[in-house]
Amino acid sequence: MKLLVVCRAYNNMAGGIERMAAALMNDMCMRGHDISLLTWDLADAQSFYDFNSKIQWYSLDLGAHQKKAGWGLRFKRMLKMRRILANAKPDIILAFQHGTFLATRVYTMGLGIPVIAAEREGPGRFDHLKAGKWRWLIYQSFRLASRITIQCESYRNNYPAYLHKSIVTIPNPVFPSQSFANPAGERGKRKKILSVGRLEYQKNQAALVDAFAQIQREFPDWDLFLVGEGEDRKALKKKIESLGLQNRISMPGAVKDMDAVYCSSHLFCLSARWEGFPNVIAESLSHGLPAVGFEKCCGVGELIASGVNGLLAAGNGDAGALARTLRILMADDDLRARMGKAGIESMRQYEPDKIFDRWESFLCTVSGL
Repeated sequence: MKLLVVCRAYNNMAGGIERMAAALMNDMCMRGHDISLLTWDLADAQSFYDFNSKIQWYSLDLGAHQKKAGWGLRFKRMLKMRRILANAKPDIILAFQHGTFLATRVYTMGLGIPVIAAEREGPGRFDHLKAGKWRWLIYQSFRLASRITIQCESYRNNYPAYLHKSIVTIPNPVFPSQSFANPAGERGKRKKILSVGRLEYQKNQAALVDAFAQIQREFPDWDLFLVGEGEDRKALKKKIESLGLQNRISMPGAVKDMDAVYCSSHLFCLSARWEGFPNVIAESLSHGLPAVGFEKCCGVGELIASGVNGLLAAGNGDAGALARTLRILMADDDLRARMGKAGIESMRQYEPDKIFDRWESFLCTVSGL
C-alpha cells in the first residue's frame, strides 16, 4: 500500500495529532508499506516526534499555515500538491482534521484517489467554537470523503444519519509503560498534580489553576505542573502570579521525556472543554496515575471510569466542581494507589498491535488492496 498522510502543520508541533500521525506512519512503514507525509510547512520544518527515515516528507512551502490564505495562494498550493501526488502516486490519502481534509479533497478533485477524513476531535467541540454555527455545512462536506474515522463509538450518533455508513471507529493506540508512578507518594515528600496539553482555549488550564487555588491551603505539600506550550502562556502566568502561586504552579513547556514526568507525579488532571481521544489521560493511566476530568468533556468519560481509575467532575469548566473532585483524591493516598493500578489494567484494550491491525485492515480495504 502507498499511503499519503496529510497534516496541516508538523514543524515542532508536540500535539496529539502529530504524535498519532507519527506512530501510525512508523508502524505502517515497519509493516512494509510505502508511506509519505504532506504538510503545509515551510521547507526547513523539523518534526518534534521521530519517524522512520524511509518516510518521504513533502512540504508545500507556500506561505505560513497559520495565516488565512487568499485564493491565489490556494491555487498555487493546489498545483504543487498535484505535482507531489504525481510523484508519490499514493493508493490512498489519510487527511487529519476537517480543514485539512477539505482542502486536500478539493485539491485532488478528478484524480480518483480515495481521501479519508480522520476526525481527531469529538463533535462536542462545536458547542465551544464559533464554527459551531456551520456544523451542518461541515457535516455536508464529509459526503466527499471515502470514509470518516472517529476515535470513540459514542460520537457516531452525533453525526447526521446520512454519514453513519461512512464512519469507522478506531481508537488511538496506548503504548504500555515500562515504568510506573507511585501515586500514593512517600510520607514527608511533596506531591504533584500533573496536567499535559497545549496551553490554549480548548485545554482550559485556567479552570485547573482556579481549582488548585481554592484548595491549595488544605494541601500545602502539593504542587501543580502544567506541561505544554501555547498561546495562553502569558495569560496563565499572569493569573498564577495574581494568585501568588508562582512557587506552587510550574509551566516547564513542552517535554520530550514524558515517562519521567508521569512517573514523578501523583495525580493527573485534564480540564479540557472538549477532546477527541485524550491521549494524555490514556498515557497517565497506563503509567499508573489516577485521572480527573470533566464529565461533560467529550472523550474524557470514554477513558475515565469514575470511581474505578479516576473521578469525573460535574459539568464542564466549573472550577469549583473540579476542586471538590481533586480534593477527594489528594486527601486519600490509598485511593490513589488503588485507582492507579486499575488505570493500568483499563488501558490494555488499546495495545498498539491491536489498534494498528485495525488501521492496516481498514486502509487496505479502502484502497482496494
